[in-house]
Amino acid sequence: MSLLPTLYPTSLLPMELTRGLGARLWDSRGKPYWDFYGGHAVALLGQAHPAWVQALATQAATLSFVTTVAPLTVRSEAAQRLAAFAQMDRVFFVNSGAEANEAALKVARKASGRPVIVAMESGFHGRTMACLGVTHSGHYRTDHHPVHGETRFVPFGDLAALEAALDRRVAAVIIEPIQGVAGVFEPPPGFLTGARELCDEVDALLILDEVQTGVGRTGAPFAWHGEPDCRPDLVTCGKSLGSGFPVAALLLTQEMADATAPGEHGTTFGGGPLACAAVLAVLQAIEDEHLLSAATAIGEAIACWSPQGAAPIKGVRAVRGRGCLLGLVLDRPASAVVAALRDRGVLVGTANDPHCLRLCPPAVLPPDALTDLEGALRACLES
Repeated sequence: MSLLPTLYPTSLLPMELTRGLGARLWDSRGKPYWDFYGGHAVALLGQAHPAWVQALATQAATLSFVTTVAPLTVRSEAAQRLAAFAQMDRVFFVNSGAEANEAALKVARKASGRPVIVAMESGFHGRTMACLGVTHSGHYRTDHHPVHGETRFVPFGDLAALEAALDRRVAAVIIEPIQGVAGVFEPPPGFLTGARELCDEVDALLILDEVQTGVGRTGAPFAWHGEPDCRPDLVTCGKSLGSGFPVAALLLTQEMADATAPGEHGTTFGGGPLACAAVLAVLQAIEDEHLLSAATAIGEAIACWSPQGAAPIKGVRAVRGRGCLLGLVLDRPASAVVAALRDRGVLVGTANDPHCLRLCPPAVLPPDALTDLEGALRACLES
């Protein structure tokens, strides 16, 4: 086999997936699966969404790629639409969430003239070198010392600890509004607003990593919109942004945009015609199909399976998260349950929390998928 083996053998699926439609996937033997993992929180529109397919086909038949120095109407439209959706001012298109976070860290250090980043314990921001410098989660950081940059880590959600870590050497604080890889952990209400206020006291910048939470996945355009007084300086997004087409973005306030100069950032493929067509298709589908409310309804339905919910499932200790980014905390290790659900035709994921089932389903999930997941969970956990 010619591929570099970057995955643990035990994490590889024991079947080949060959086609998909909506929230369904089929393997090479024709067995169907409900997709409750969405390719690591990517497939917000599911598989083969008609408008997404048409947008890419039309763009590919018109103009597939040109140099980024060529003005493109589709790029301008995608940037304008995304900036309005995110309530930010400027957009820099890139190819992946890690690349967006790298750009955010570059802008923050240059704009502030300071060296230190404050990041959250258990946070994950990517596997590239600058991102590893602010990633605390799991083994990723420790596998590649020395990492880039000076970073101070504080407990996620602890404003007192954050305040103690801030001084005038700090360029920025970087936060995931919900820590997905860690196990779908949310901070206490008001944490993001409090972080904004503490940053302002020392003239530090606030970066929100919404690579996993952004673009409608939590039932809001971006997760930080739940705390409107938290006005970030820089926001990163990816994953759901292209719903399967590789595209990500750094979103900036005008002040941050003014702190950058031509030539400081660049990318061969970022903001290409196909990527921008995919972005426009995703944002249009979110509006046309009311996918924010659909994601919210999915989250509320699954929350009913917690011990405090209307239809508790034995073995589920808690349901964390919002919308289509959820963590089911089990009374046993999640890995065996993942395999048992797969045998029953349901695909889910895991997290660094070994008892967490991570669910990142498409917002187009039909009601019978939830019914089948509930039945499969009850069969696996209550037997």
